[in-house]
Amino acid sequence: MKPATRLTEIAPGLQRWSSFHTEWKVDFSSYAIQTDQGVIFVDPVKPSPAVQKKLAALGAPVGVFLTNSNHARDTDWFRKTYEIQVYAHEKAPTDCETKIDVLLLDGEKLAPGLQVLHLPGASSGEAALFFKSAGAVLVGDTLLNSADKGLAFLPDDYCEDPKQLRRSAQKLLALNFQTITFAHGEPIVGDAKKNITAFLKAPRKKK
Repeated sequence: MKPATRLTEIAPGLQRWSSFHTEWKVDFSSYAIQTDQGVIFVDPVKPSPAVQKKLAALGAPVGVFLTNSNHARDTDWFRKTYEIQVYAHEKAPTDCETKIDVLLLDGEKLAPGLQVLHLPGASSGEAALFFKSAGAVLVGDTLLNSADKGLAFLPDDYCEDPKQLRRSAQKLLALNFQTITFAHGEPIVGDAKKNITAFLKAPRKKK
C-alpha cells in the first residue's frame, strides 16, 4: 500500500486517512479521535510524513483502539513511536497479530464520551466506538461501504457467525449519530443513521 497523503476531517474531533490495498482492492481507513485526554488512533496504517506531521498537531497521542483482531495493521509502529497502549474488546486477543495492553468490555468508556459497543458475529473481538460529542460511530468489519456496491455486511465467508452479525448490527440503531465511518469504505456524513436504518431494515434475499 502507498502511504496516505491526505488527512480529512470527518466530524469535529474526528480525522481520517486512507490507503488503497492494491492486492485486495479495498481501502484501509484509519482514524484519529481528539478527546480531552489526548488523541486515540483507530485501526491505524502508517501514513506519509506529511500526514504524520498533521496528526502530531492534533494533540498528544494516548492510545490505539482496534475494532477487531484483524486490524493490527501498523499498530506496533504507532505503539513504539508514541509510546502508547493498545486497546481492544476483550474477545480480540485470541488471534490478534499484536499485543493488546488493555481489554475493554461492552459499554465501557475508552475515554469520556467515547464508548465501546461490542458487535459479535463478524471478526474476532468486533467492536465499534460511539463518539458522542461528534455524533459519530466508528465501525470495523460489521459494515462495509464500497464505491461500487454501497453498504454491505461483511461477506459470510469472513464472518464468525453471519446471523449473529446481522443481529449485532441492529444495536447501532439505539445510538444517536449523524456520521458513521468504516474500516473499509467512505464515511457517511450528515444522514448516516437514516441510511443505516434503511439498509438494516431492508428485506434480505434468502440463500
